Amino acid sequence: MGDYPTRIPSDALTGEFVPEIWSALVLDHVRSNLVSVNVVNTTWSSQLKKGDKLWIPLLAALNANPIDVSDDIWDLSHVNTTIGGTDVYIDIDKWYDCCVQIDDSVKIQTQVGDLASRVASNASFAIEKVIDTDVNTLFATLTDTWAGADGQTFSDDILINLMEGLDEGDVPRRDRSLVCDPSTVADVYKIDKFMTYDYSKDPFKTDGFIGKVNTYNLPLFVSTNLYDTDTGSYGALIHKDAIGMGIQQNMAVEKWRQPDRHSDMISVSALWGSDILRTTFGAYFFTRKKVA
Repeated sequence: MGDYPTRIPSDALTGEFVPEIWSALVLDHVRSNLVSVNVVNTTWSSQLKKGDKLWIPLLAALNANPIDVSDDIWDLSHVNTTIGGTDVYIDIDKWYDCCVQIDDSVKIQTQVGDLASRVASNASFAIEKVIDTDVNTLFATLTDTWAGADGQTFSDDILINLMEGLDEGDVPRRDRSLVCDPSTVADVYKIDKFMTYDYSKDPFKTDGFIGKVNTYNLPLFVSTNLYDTDTGSYGALIHKDAIGMGIQQNMAVEKWRQPDRHSDMISVSALWGSDILRTTFGAYFFTRKKVA
């Protein structure tokens, strides 16, 4: 593309006869994909009315025994007398806010009519990104048996090993998800099983946010908020009960006047906690590269 032709008269621009016009439509900043609320258990958020620690009872695995009709009815040696496992808890210990100042000169002179709501939306995303990263960091404490090598290319064998490992641990297939980074998606595009009709009714597809590995009926989530290793990141095959998250205060938005600054202040805050519930209900793997 060449330069714009010379203006005549020559002072058409410097004399402001041809002004610069800023659009009233603004573009949001680039936003990463948020996946944590889709792949972990958030059931307890509604129960967080008081307190800073939420205890969650777990049921124990029970034993079944053969029936012997000759046993005395009072012989209870085969009866399960314990129904509870080791209780787990979530500490509600994360409290973040994102505060933005808009002074009167900006408010009066801006051509953007919904600037305050745009700012509030972006502030909310800043909190959501912190929550997402906080949960995804826990992947590193899941089962590491089938993690592979840092910087590895994702393959069908890796996924088969992950699926087999969780199957052997009696982890339900329902409510499992595969969480990865963009490099894993790029690797999956090269795996014939995931891409052709020969192995599934629909070809593997993803729009950069969520796809599905049809061969295994496995939802796939793509995130750039994963916890980095030296070369790649920690991805995970995870059942939703592996990690619990409780949001005690969900995106409280406040706006107030700050007279000494001649400004409006907008603040978005949230109070939450997350922790591992069942380590064996998820397994991490290393991805090929981390997001710069």
